[in-house]
Amino acid sequence: MKKIFFFVSLIVFLSSCNNEPQAIVYGIDLCQHCKMTIMDKKFGAELINKKGKALKFDSGECMVAYMKADKNFTVDKTLIINYANPEELIDADKSFFLHGGNVNSPMGGQLAAFKTREDAEKLQKELQGELLLWDKVVGLSF
Repeated sequence: MKKIFFFVSLIVFLSSCNNEPQAIVYGIDLCQHCKMTIMDKKFGAELINKKGKALKFDSGECMVAYMKADKNFTVDKTLIINYANPEELIDADKSFFLHGGNVNSPMGGQLAAFKTREDAEKLQKELQGELLLWDKVVGLSF
């Protein structure tokens, strides 16, 4: 019985150290920054530390604001929803962003993320906005 308890405990411990993305549960999960329910499947973001703790956000602008406010959370992965393929979490560091124009993100920061430059440029005609990379997004004030 002790061996079974040990192995179950070990499995639970190892799975808690997993730093893989966690699916955002729309309509249930709360934004770590603004505490609003995450609703819009075209937006959302997630920070993960090396221990596997995942923080979820309703928008990229909330994630950026949180990163600036909480200097104690050491980020291992920065993920954001792909506007062109809702519910797909992509690496924010490798993403392309539209900022401004007709982008109606949940917190009014007018920020949408895309996996490819081509997707961003295609929707730029409709949404307007400036095409940015992650390093510029992090420098914005939200």
